[in-house]
Amino acid sequence: MSYTWSSAAEDLARRAIARYPEPRSALMPLLYIAMQEDRNRGKAHLTDDGMRKVAEMVGITPAQAAAAASFYTMYKLQPVGRYLISVCTSLSCWLAGADDVLHALEEEAGAPSGHTDEEGLITPEHVECIGACGGAPAVQVNYEFVEGVDPDRVREMVRWLRSERPECVSGDRLQARFGGCVSFPWAIPDPTGAVGPVPAFSPLGTESTSPNGAAAAEAADLPAPSPTAGNGDIPMILTARMNEHPDTSHTLARYEATGGYTALRKVLGSPGMAPGEITEEIKAAMLRGRGGAGFPAGVKWSFLAPARPSYLVVNADESEPGTFKDRQLMERDPHQMIEGVIISSYANEVHNAFIYVRGEYPKAARRVQAAVEEAYEAGYLGRGILGSGYDLELVVHLGAGAYICGEETALLASLEGRRGEPRLKPPYFPAAKGLYMMPTIVNNVETLANVPWIVRNGAAAYAAIGPSGSPGRRMCSVSGHVNRPGNYEIVEGLTWRDLIFDLAGGIRDGNRLKAWVPGGASSPWFVPEIHLDTEVTKEAIDGHGSMTGSGAVIVMDETTDMAAAAERLVRFFAHESCGQCTPCREGTTWLDMILRRIMEGHGRPVDADLLLDVSDNISPGLRWPPAMTTICALGPSAVSPVVSLLRYFRGEVDDHVRAANQVPVVIGGPR
Repeated sequence: MSYTWSSAAEDLARRAIARYPEPRSALMPLLYIAMQEDRNRGKAHLTDDGMRKVAEMVGITPAQAAAAASFYTMYKLQPVGRYLISVCTSLSCWLAGADDVLHALEEEAGAPSGHTDEEGLITPEHVECIGACGGAPAVQVNYEFVEGVDPDRVREMVRWLRSERPECVSGDRLQARFGGCVSFPWAIPDPTGAVGPVPAFSPLGTESTSPNGAAAAEAADLPAPSPTAGNGDIPMILTARMNEHPDTSHTLARYEATGGYTALRKVLGSPGMAPGEITEEIKAAMLRGRGGAGFPAGVKWSFLAPARPSYLVVNADESEPGTFKDRQLMERDPHQMIEGVIISSYANEVHNAFIYVRGEYPKAARRVQAAVEEAYEAGYLGRGILGSGYDLELVVHLGAGAYICGEETALLASLEGRRGEPRLKPPYFPAAKGLYMMPTIVNNVETLANVPWIVRNGAAAYAAIGPSGSPGRRMCSVSGHVNRPGNYEIVEGLTWRDLIFDLAGGIRDGNRLKAWVPGGASSPWFVPEIHLDTEVTKEAIDGHGSMTGSGAVIVMDETTDMAAAAERLVRFFAHESCGQCTPCREGTTWLDMILRRIMEGHGRPVDADLLLDVSDNISPGLRWPPAMTTICALGPSAVSPVVSLLRYFRGEVDDHVRAANQVPVVIGGPR
């Protein structure tokens, strides 16, 4: 029997291919379409026939399509049930009791993680960070978020799915029925019938079916939107609109009514601004990249090689454990980022731009896609924008589950329809040899969301906010053992004491602060005895041997087993290694195995030194910033929690080892 797709799927695939400069870039959206078609044919996974069909359409071999599909976790090559229930067990969710949620799910489903129940209905799985750290423990049902879940609620959800068997699931409805606390003020529910852009999540039966507006949130018993807090008396930049207009901050009408796209009109109108002027303005503002490295954005733009065409890619593949700020910016105010994309593209002579959205962010993907369509209809995208001679095509591209694609060269490889494997720098610096080996700018969501404000108000106004080395406002995601987890829009220069105890409300249950991760899972830990009154600035954090990174702060109280916390982070890096480099592929796995051995009561006296020895082979010298033996920083990043553990909490490791070697002896033989 011949393998064919429906005419609707064929049309959708052809339109997807037409959006990209090279057909192979459509591989990922077409694999989603293939998985949907395979499910419609009664197959509960992406089939070999589906991958062969995709390969033929984009002009590659079936082996290349299969190699790419097998790299990403969201393309299911083995059968899964109608409802895939994913429990995050990464650090923030683990601190909130995610293991208990997972065990309750497995017990109620009657299937262990990674397996499907006898009915073929429910597949539990445990996953790494899904970007809902402030609403921990968090799960996803067919990739729709349900935050603040506990063991009783997850059991109830399984029973409800078995009883009701909804054709499609809605994250809004699931949250209202089974959720608790959320990562940030809950976004306005999706309009009826909203589905993902490629289609995003229909392969697993996901659809949003709740009505739109604040009244819908109230009717569904969802948390009412509330302001994103920050420090100081300087007005908010990134969250002002969603604070002042929580019902409609994501719409074009509200964006225009609150000054949206006036910066673009300033750039493209009369007298306008030359591309070089914009770059100099961003340099003068001292806007640093907000994705991790903190490199000045304007300086990065100035490195763009002269060859054309050039491209701009938005890194919206936010996957660093503890980080969920870009998700809020995309869900609650997508036009702010899009205006930043258009201005930045004009400044860099770009006519094709891409927004690479993390696959596990369904609502964000839908919101961004809807906003892009609104921008096209209003004349802000397409040919002759606002009557000027400037053209820009903007494509929303959905990832499929791979943390490593947050590394810029891996992201570009993924966007080209390949495995998301990092490239060696040099020669593959994106500004010289990026997408399709042409000059490319890669910027983070938050970075680009700052651009309209800077163009509208001037570089001097932005540079005057906060300390001279770290000006402007930035988003900070706080999770773990605090009373008020969530995103905060801060002016740098406050202390960690201010952030943790004032903004985030202090430590839960009146417990003592033990340690915190200051800039995402990759960053070395801080402890209160040394760092609590240190300023939250790039310079101060760098000076104490860590980094601001992605702005993710994970707080741990006195009840935390620090060896177990380190193991959770190392486990993440071992799972997410792309496997290219031996020190990373083998080293992260060995670190995780040793830590697990210690945690499971089989530790040896030599294991602490062995951990340091393996770490030194991954990143010689064990310093920060780390020495590199790998193409990218993932492997050396796995060393950070190990070194932090043994620097500040070696006694806890020794206690585990001593307990493991206490063999009970009964004198006088059995009784």
